Amino acid sequence: MTGNGRYLAARIAAAVAVGAFYFWAIGIGAVHQRFAWNSGLDQYYHLPEHVIVQGSVDINGYYDLLGRAFAKGQLRLPVEPSPELLALSNPWSDQINRPYRLLDTALYKGHYYLYHGATPAVLLFTPWYLITGHDFPENFAVFLLSLGGYLFAAALFSRVFSTLSIHLPLALFTLFLLALGLGQSVPFLLQRAKVYEVAISCGYFCLSAGFYFVFRLLTVSRLRNFWGALAGISFGLAIGCRPHLGLAAAAVLVLLLLTPDSFTKGLRRLFRPYVLAFAIPVILCGLAVAAYNYARFDNPFEFGTRYLLGGDAYRNFHLSANVTRGLYYLLICPPDLVPEFPFVRLALRPPFAPMNSIFSSDYFLEPIAGVLSLCPILLLTPLLWLGWYQWKRGGPAFATLAAMFVSACGAILVIASVPFSSHRYEADFTPYLLLAACVVAGVGLQTLRRKPVRRIAATGLAVLLLYCITANLALSIQGPYDQFVQANPRSYVELARWFSPMERYRPLLNPVFRAGAVFHFPETCDFRKEPLLSLGEFGSRYLLSAECGGPGEIRLISETSILHPDVLRVSLPFAAPGLYAVGWEFSPKDLIMTVTWNGEIVMRHPLRFLVTARSQILFGEDPTLGNRDTFAGRIQPLPPELFASASGK
Repeated sequence: MTGNGRYLAARIAAAVAVGAFYFWAIGIGAVHQRFAWNSGLDQYYHLPEHVIVQGSVDINGYYDLLGRAFAKGQLRLPVEPSPELLALSNPWSDQINRPYRLLDTALYKGHYYLYHGATPAVLLFTPWYLITGHDFPENFAVFLLSLGGYLFAAALFSRVFSTLSIHLPLALFTLFLLALGLGQSVPFLLQRAKVYEVAISCGYFCLSAGFYFVFRLLTVSRLRNFWGALAGISFGLAIGCRPHLGLAAAAVLVLLLLTPDSFTKGLRRLFRPYVLAFAIPVILCGLAVAAYNYARFDNPFEFGTRYLLGGDAYRNFHLSANVTRGLYYLLICPPDLVPEFPFVRLALRPPFAPMNSIFSSDYFLEPIAGVLSLCPILLLTPLLWLGWYQWKRGGPAFATLAAMFVSACGAILVIASVPFSSHRYEADFTPYLLLAACVVAGVGLQTLRRKPVRRIAATGLAVLLLYCITANLALSIQGPYDQFVQANPRSYVELARWFSPMERYRPLLNPVFRAGAVFHFPETCDFRKEPLLSLGEFGSRYLLSAECGGPGEIRLISETSILHPDVLRVSLPFAAPGLYAVGWEFSPKDLIMTVTWNGEIVMRHPLRFLVTARSQILFGEDPTLGNRDTFAGRIQPLPPELFASASGK
């Protein structure tokens, strides 16, 4: 199949399409920072003075700082803690260090260190700084690493299909290739590409390259030591990205030791040249990571989490014996399906909702959706083991995929064991499960002999792949904090218009908006915030809520998106129970939301923008991140007015 000109053209077209989307998506959540080759880190961190007087609330250029440090022969970041931070009784305490800390760095013996893996700095940031004297944009690094990882994964997929002599319709083969790049979690990394995403995308690149080289090792009779060495270097470097990715190297080593060989048996397999060629780079990289840790923290097994400047919940964490909560978030937690663009959104739910409604205070959670709810085709992956008999006979395809499956399962268990979850972590295992599932699907489809049954199965498979692509593209547009609409609301609305044929669900930019409602407050004043009106969603949200401010007082709270929570509060006299008329009017000319209380203007809130659809005008509800907070009393709304303004600025 791979030698056919049409299929080769399909591979090239899929690579171009995936690369084009990656290029478009990278940095759309921070347009002004897109591929910023002039990083501005000297001004941001007050270099060369090296001291931050006030802490940084943004994570900015950490790998560039590490690249500079390595270029100068040092391990600590070239930014020094302020005397105010070091003077604190407990400088690691999240309760008191916020004004002074450099967030998510490790503080040890009076210096800042990066607890994220050093491999990206070794591969990209330090060489670039040494050659050019300039910083390498982190988001461009994520783009290159993500695209490189996809190219290796697509090449491996095509070679596996060719080895197994799987022949599929050209359209379905192309859809498989597109799904490998767009139907999994890596595109989600692109919108907000910072230090976390750099480490994860570099791990993806190293593992994808490593599995490709392993497959080449198992399928060629010449240069096996060469391919083994490349595989060992790749898996070793992956350990320097994310330590738990070392499980992949262990799985591959077991695979190589168990692979039948007519010339070696028993313990002699340990000394096969290609096994040594693989194992030696992995061991050397592991020792380098241990030495790196010891040089920084006087402990070869300390990565810096004990000294992390961040939330107390995830500093010096320990693996939990109860992994069910993590497995729920990583695998099952459903996304929020909405009729407005981009239709699939991340949610922030208690574990096993709606059966449970309590968030744990000792668990750090970001918006997330489980991979099985986003890509159900992954349920086919365990069927890989039906090919066990072929693996026993030396089938390199099934051997490689088996190692991928085992390493992915190991990564899932490790990540599920930590007391925090984030959607970006799913890129550590989803691409490999999807690749294995696609191969299983292709093998299964080819076993169907009757054409009508095969066509039905192929159609169902295409639908599943399209859903995987659509869901993950939607989440890549939303990103972790819905930053696209905040960075460039006009582009967001223009893009949404292409996919919103029904006017009710079509977002408008800075529309003319008027609304009013009479709220019947119950007898007891509630101290929790109760939503009165919400517009938009997540990053484009506008919310007016009310809470009890004390005896005879109510507090109105007008706020915008979660990431940029511009908040305005006003306290008003209040007697419960009672009827209160609340009105809203948004002026597109000056971008001011005016709020009235019983006919009197009580608040004029300047907004950066307003993006909402008619369907997103919700009285007494706040649906942000899958919430279902509602107003406890009764509401008598008036028909709202919403229409596009002439300027639409």
